[in-house]
Amino acid sequence: MAPAERGPVEARRIQDLANRMRTGVLFYPLVWALVGAGILVTDPSREKWLWTLMLLVLQMLLTAGRLWLIGLTKHQVIGARPNPARWLELGVFISGFSWSLILLSSLLDTPLAQHYPLIMTATMGLCSGVLVNLAISERSVVWFLLALFSLPCGVLVVGPVTQPPGLALVFLVYAMAMYLLTGLPRNEYEQSVLANLRLQQQARELTELSHNDALTGLRNRRYFETTLAAEYQRGSRHQYPLSLLIVDIDFFKRVNDAHGHLVGDLCLRHVALEIRGQFLRSQDTVARLGGEEFVIVLPGLDRVEGARLANNLLNHIRSRPFVHDGICEALTVSIGGACTTALPRGNPAELLNQADQALYQAKRGGRNQVVWSAY
Repeated sequence: MAPAERGPVEARRIQDLANRMRTGVLFYPLVWALVGAGILVTDPSREKWLWTLMLLVLQMLLTAGRLWLIGLTKHQVIGARPNPARWLELGVFISGFSWSLILLSSLLDTPLAQHYPLIMTATMGLCSGVLVNLAISERSVVWFLLALFSLPCGVLVVGPVTQPPGLALVFLVYAMAMYLLTGLPRNEYEQSVLANLRLQQQARELTELSHNDALTGLRNRRYFETTLAAEYQRGSRHQYPLSLLIVDIDFFKRVNDAHGHLVGDLCLRHVALEIRGQFLRSQDTVARLGGEEFVIVLPGLDRVEGARLANNLLNHIRSRPFVHDGICEALTVSIGGACTTALPRGNPAELLNQADQALYQAKRGGRNQVVWSAY
């Protein structure tokens, strides 16, 4: 896994772990309620009622706390807070420790000690089920196993218990085995998430390539047409102006004829870069229409602002000659502009046509100038 991929994989892991825990956390009080019911059916003594209800209330309170921690984790993931997984791991540790108290109650001299086989069976079953959910996170698995078995093992070794101390070794072997068994599904999960993320990245790259002009790196005509239609509709709804500029390199054919198409392509890239550098707003769209023509969509700018930017671009291109391998070509452009408040009487095609007509007038009028449509 590449270092750049670790962040997205971990973010997905945290989200999936939180979703799994939201349902899984409900099983702690449910399992104990069933175990407690089994205990009370066989021997409904006052002491056992008290212990059973006390442990059930504890499980319910901790379940509510874990649900709150899960919500906090999701909030921090959305807010891109550092290390949001720590709250999930805290909840895992608390739940594991709370169940270790139930297990401990069957190991010590308590009213529940005689029900050790039932509690032990429930513990192993619950542990297996919990680790199925937690398997995708190694840290969560470790925290749960430590929280569940550390205290019982310590008490078995040093404390007065009703069960043989060798049971601590059984717990230790069981915990190690469960840790190792969670390794395979965790690796499979990581590979699956990684493959999915790579497919998504490839899809984004392909989409980006389909939107870009291969030669200049600007947006292509298809993307421009889609954007123009969307911005036109948005402007129509919110009643703000939309300006459109079409830029044509003057006498570009001379560059091709004098220096060849390879140099001509480099010249196109040079002009594209200069145009892109003049329109830096995120909502602006700069695209190549084809040949030596470029188009710029300027949402929210009226005719005055659009004309000002068009003249700035005209002067900028004029001051930036194309230089390559001893070649120096002074460049000028002709610009046709149109603006509309995007009222229902018009449409994007008409706006484009008006800008194109303005460009034609600029070229017919001697080039190296801006002509603005009255549309």
